[in-house]
Order: sequence, then C-alpha cells, then structure tokens
Amino acid sequence: MDQQEPFHQQLKQLRIAQGFELADISATTRIDPRFLAALEEGDFDVLPMTYIRLFLRSYCEFIGFDFEEAVQQLEEVTGEARREDLPSYAESVPMKNPDISVKAGAGMGDETRTPVRLRQDLFTGSVIIIFLVVLTIFARRAYEPPAESLMPTAMGSTPAAVAPIPVTPPPNTGGNGSQPVVPLESEFEFPDELFSQDRIIANVQERVRLTPPVRLTLMVRDNLVIQPISGGVAEVPFNMTVAKARRWTINEELILRTTGIHLLRGDLNGTPINFGQAQGLGTLRITPTGVYEVSAYLSR
Repeated sequence: MDQQEPFHQQLKQLRIAQGFELADISATTRIDPRFLAALEEGDFDVLPMTYIRLFLRSYCEFIGFDFEEAVQQLEEVTGEARREDLPSYAESVPMKNPDISVKAGAGMGDETRTPVRLRQDLFTGSVIIIFLVVLTIFARRAYEPPAESLMPTAMGSTPAAVAPIPVTPPPNTGGNGSQPVVPLESEFEFPDELFSQDRIIANVQERVRLTPPVRLTLMVRDNLVIQPISGGVAEVPFNMTVAKARRWTINEELILRTTGIHLLRGDLNGTPINFGQAQGLGTLRITPTGVYEVSAYLSR
C-alpha cells in the first residue's frame, strides 16, 4: 500500500482488500454508515469532533490498521493537536491573584476537566451502558415465558393447530457417548414445505470474523428434535437433550432444522450466536466462512 496516500484512502483500500462492506463494520461497531463513508472520503466536517477519534479507533481495530498512525495523520489534516498536549483552561488564565484563580477554576465543572479525564469518563460510561444492555438481554431470555412448541406432522399435511412435542426418555446408546437417535418409525418429520422462504416470520443474519476452522457448540434449554442437513444431504433427526452439548466442525454449509429454535443456545469458536426473537419451528444455517442465519417459520 502506498504510504504517501492520505490515511483515509489507505483505510478504504485495506477494507476493500479484506472483502468487507461498510455495513459489516457498522453492524459490529454500531457506527452510522454515513460517518464511516465520510471517514474514508476524508470529509471530516460532517463528523462530530467529540467522537471522531472513537470512530477512527473502532474502524482501525476492525480492519487491523495502526490507530496511532491514523490519528497522527488526522491531526495533521484537521489541524487539531492531541488534547492531552494542549494546556488546560486553568493553565492558560493569567494568575493575577493565585487564590482567586484556584477558587474560580474549582467551580467551573466540565470546563476545567482534563482531556484524559474526559476520555476516561466517556469510556466508563460506555462500559456501564454495554453492561446494562447485556444484563437486560440475559434477563429477558431468563424470564421470558416459553413459547408453544411446534411439531411438524407427516409429509404433506398442514394442520391448523399443532400439539406440543412430548418429551420421551432417550433410548440406550450402548455407551458410545453419541446422542440418541429418534426411531425411524417415529411420527416426527421435517417436511420441506414447512421451511419455504415465504413462511419466514423472523430472521437474523450475521457475519462473524472467525479464523477457520469454524466450530459450532450447541446446547438446549429443553429436550427437542433436530435434523441436520450437511452439504444439502438431510440426515436422520435426533433427540437433543439438556444433558449434553453437541459440536460440529463446519467444513460445508450446515443447516439445523428444529422444532424449538428459541430453546437453542450456542456459539461459533466461542462467539455467542444471536437467535433474536425467533420462536418455535426454525432453522440455524452456518457457512464455513462464519456467516450464520437464524429463521423462524410460520406453522399452518
């Protein structure tokens, strides 16, 4: 990359070289895409100066660019020196009467706060807000009432109402440690027509930056039925129990059909999967690149 180019052009070239869109960065950093675009184009007048360094830091961390180099060039372009290098307000006031100056400075509040202290306060406030958001999400998931379980019936039938899935004890696996398999004569089936695109009522799609190989760890909050579809080939459904987690290495696209998408909990290489508001009959689709999609389907 040409080091003589403005840093904002280097940022854009590095992002494009890595195959990322501005929407990918916005989804992770929660920064408005128009601010990211302005950052890449060097249009700093439209950026809020209070947050421009925070935006630049998040952008650089996402694509792996040197933040110190970027902020140094930003200061050269905008003509604004680092705040910690500027004299404070109290130091710039002539000290005709030291006692009066000290007392006046003590009562000015935010005007005499140092830039370092201001950044610390902003960081502390951000951490508190993130903690409250995470706490709220976990509280909602912990106390939300369980949705009515949905059970697909035999192939070709579309009943108006569906009954909850009965929980049956798993058969003896013979001590090999594998999950119990639903008998072939079981009434549980997953007709393809139940999973058509026009029946989707809730959908979450996210792209996670992962280092291959991508590994899925899956757990459930209650017993349910799951059917894996690996590389387009449907496998035999099995009974997923709360007693043991299941793990897959994603070498090709994996789709997990389930009768209770809201009962799933899992992660990809340690990164939790966002199941959103999906309820009941649903699918979890994962690609070897770390893109995953959660869908819930209307039951007829």
